[in-house]
Amino acid sequence: MKSLKIEATHSTPEINFDIENNILSISKVSKPENASEFYKPVFELINNYEKAKVESKIERELVINLKFEYFNTATTKVLYDLIIKLKDINEQGVKVIINWYYYSDDEDLLEEGEIISEALDVPFNYIPVEHKSEKN
Repeated sequence: MKSLKIEATHSTPEINFDIENNILSISKVSKPENASEFYKPVFELINNYEKAKVESKIERELVINLKFEYFNTATTKVLYDLIIKLKDINEQGVKVIINWYYYSDDEDLLEEGEIISEALDVPFNYIPVEHKSEKN
């Protein structure tokens, strides 16, 4: 099974699913015209990952890093579907760790994560980050 790497564009996020290290990272802006079609390779790889590594009891942990700067309503639906799938994997014995990164001054993005977490009864780790221009 190969890892997945998709470069970011002005309307789509960077996606990196590092199979060897069991880390899925999605970052930047997500406002694709067709979110379900854009994220289809992610779901296909997760399904393959589940068959190859979860059901065979090879893996014990999967880390999900969500580092959005912005996402649209269509992406929200995809995120719900993704978290539901990850919850299923967690229930099969793989510890799924979801890290929700947000800019420390962006309460809306923090709240979006909290809403998804609470609605699906899946715990997130909330990690505030500073804007790049704020680092010195």
